[in-house]
Order: sequence, then structure tokens, then C-alpha cells
Amino acid sequence: MSKWLTIVCILALAAFICAPAFAEVQNVKVSGDIAVRSILRDNYTLDKDTAKSEASFMQSVGLNIDADLTDNVSTSVRLVNQRDWDNNSDVGTPGAQTNAFSVDLDLAYVTLKEMIYAPLTLTIGRQGLWFGRGLIVGANLQDFNGSIVANEYTETSAFDAIKATLDLAPWKLDLLYSKIDENTIVGATGLKDDVDLYGVNAGYKFDQYNAEAEAYYFGKFDDSSATNGQLNVNTYGLRGSLEPVENLTIGAEGALQNGRHTDTLNAQGMSIKAYAYDLYGKYKFTDVQWTPTLGVEWLSLSGEKNGSTTSTWNGWDVMYRGKFDTAIRDFQNVYYATAARATAALGQDTGVSNQNSLLITGSIVPTEDVTVQGTYGHFWLNENLDAATRGALKSGTEVGDELDLLLTYDYTEDVSFGLLTGWFFPGKIFPSGQDDVATDVVGTMKVVF
Repeated sequence: MSKWLTIVCILALAAFICAPAFAEVQNVKVSGDIAVRSILRDNYTLDKDTAKSEASFMQSVGLNIDADLTDNVSTSVRLVNQRDWDNNSDVGTPGAQTNAFSVDLDLAYVTLKEMIYAPLTLTIGRQGLWFGRGLIVGANLQDFNGSIVANEYTETSAFDAIKATLDLAPWKLDLLYSKIDENTIVGATGLKDDVDLYGVNAGYKFDQYNAEAEAYYFGKFDDSSATNGQLNVNTYGLRGSLEPVENLTIGAEGALQNGRHTDTLNAQGMSIKAYAYDLYGKYKFTDVQWTPTLGVEWLSLSGEKNGSTTSTWNGWDVMYRGKFDTAIRDFQNVYYATAARATAALGQDTGVSNQNSLLITGSIVPTEDVTVQGTYGHFWLNENLDAATRGALKSGTEVGDELDLLLTYDYTEDVSFGLLTGWFFPGKIFPSGQDDVATDVVGTMKVVF
């Protein structure tokens, strides 16, 4: 009898402890989304003689649970499954992939408002981070299970982080710490093997011209490879935008990087001296039929031409960029290698370093439910790579051009369809036979509930 009495007492005690916690919940919201994509790609290596067309279906499912508690406390959780259809196998290896139906934790954070001081908000846990236009910090793209081919469409892009936000309108200050990668001490050497991100972002909103400005610092301390050494990057930047006249937005962003880079190329280490700047403008023709918009942008990322031993590294580090403007070039030699790619370890032939991008964008709304968007990009290298770095690439800087067209149809408030078509036209740096046009066609159906 005493055994059962003990069990009853334990259950009663558990109910007594848990009941107040459940009673504190003020509101719970469950939402989610389902997206299905049909992806057809041809000649992504830019060599039609060896490239194969890739056709696949990709599906992602997200479930969000948001709860408001008392005393300015709220929680958010997002669960995600993403996979290519019929993916009981890894890419090209039937039967090898057993995690295609796994459910990943994309978001799981607690928000504490008026923490200690009324304007202070603390956000702790796995969370999305986006600062400014996402040029420095905006996405931590991951595919935990290797279950999708098109990694740029991954649904898991959050950070394990602690963020403190001090909102003193018109001032706003964010302090950030994020653990990107936690590893063990490397062998008996005692070397650290972690990746950490620190940041400070201060913003100000002006009373006139819908103007805003911000200054920031983000530091990435990467000790993740005892073989390839360390990469400690400090990024300092300024960004601002305004509307000098109605419907016209102009802005600029500039950033500098310094730090230390040690790897197998230079065991003594290299000083990092890199830069990026972004100039942009957009105008909306509100009094014209179909409400067209026109935008122009010039993004410049510094590069390092020297693949041999050097005392200074000038290549821009992508950090955790979330702003991507094109369907193909932005991910070239990041996720998809070209046949003529340069020395892979240096990354100076990618779309995220050593590149100038001139982008012209536009859109029209022919009907209430249909939007047509277009992007034309012209790309050239900042630095003409030296012979040791070029690989099969020819001398010169002309990377190529890209044209993307996106048609979006809002079937209902909850359901939308999209059709993306993209063409990348290689420039003169690509050798003959490895300079064929790449194409991308992506059809999307998305439901939000």
C-alpha cells in the first residue's frame, strides 16, 4: 500500500508544480507552411559535354508554435522537414540516406521583454538573425541531413544565439553572441576547434525622408580546423538609406575587414585587409499602369589575386550573408562547381568574393494577383587572378551575365504559385568548351496556414 501511496504523492506533487506553469499561458498560436518545388537545371558546370540535366522535386514543411506568457515572456518553436521527393537515398547513392524524413529544429527561442530595464529585450535560443539588408549577417544556411540537392532553398538558416536589444527610439542597439560550431579540443595539442560570432549593431531612424542609418561590428572567430589554421575576421561597417522624393529609395553600405588568416598557404599568417560596398536605388511608378518598379545596384567585394604565399589577404569573407540577388551566379562555386573553377581553397572565383555585381531589377503587376519580376546582372572580378590561382580560367576579369525572371501568382491569400527561369551566360575568363550557358527553371507552390 505504501508503494502506491508514494506514487500518488509523486503524481500529485508533479501536478502541483506543473499546473501553475500551464495556467500562465495567455495565448498559443499554431501556424505553418508547405512548399513544393520542381527544379530543372541544365549545364551548371558550364560544360555541356560532361554536364547532366538535373530534374527533381523538393518539399519542405514547417510547423510554428508561438506562445505568449505573462510578464512579457514569449516562446517560438519551428520544426522543419525538407527532402527531395522519393529521397530514401542520398544524392546519387540509393539506399544510403536514412534521414530524409527527419524533423529538424529550426527555431527555438525565448523572448524576454522589459528585462531589468523597460526598453531592453533579451532573445535566447535558436533564432533568425538579419541586420540591415543581410549583407553581413542574415542566414546560417544548413542542410543537416543532406536530404536536398538545391541547398540554397534550405529552410534551416537560424543561429544558436543570445541577442539583447535596447530600443530607445529613435535609437536602437543590438548586442549579439552566437555559437556557430562547438567542437572538442583537438587531440593532445590542446587547440581550440570552435566558431563564434560576436556583434554590435547601432541604428537610428530620422524624422525626415524616411531615413535611417546604422553602424555595426561583427567578429567571426573560426578555429574549426587544426590543419587549415585560424580565420579571425573583424567586420566594421556603415549603412544608410533615405527617400529624397516620394517613391524613390536610395542607399549605401560600406564595410571593412581586418584580422588574421593562417592556413597551409602561409603558416606564419596573413593580415586581412578587405572591403565591400553596396550602392543601390529603387523607384516605384505608382501613377503608371501595372505599377512598375525599377532598381539599380552595384555591389563590390574585394579579392585576393595571389594564390601563393603572401603577407596580406585581401579577399572578402562572406561572413553569414543572407542577401542573394541571382539564382545561379550567387551560388556558383559555393554549392555548384564550374568545370573551369580556380583553386577551390581560395574561393576567389565564387559569387561571394572578389566580384563586382551590377544589377538591374524591375517588376510589374499586370493584375492584382500576378507579379512579374526581372533581374539582370553583369559580373566581373575585382582582381585578375594570377597564374597560380586561376586554374583553368583564362586571364581577365569578365565573369559573365545573368537574366532571371520570376512570375508569381497569388491563387488565394494562403496559396501562391511561382515560376523562376534563369540563364547564366559565361564571360571571357571561361575557356572554350567550358563556357556554355547554364539554365535554371524552378516551379513553386506554397501554402501558408
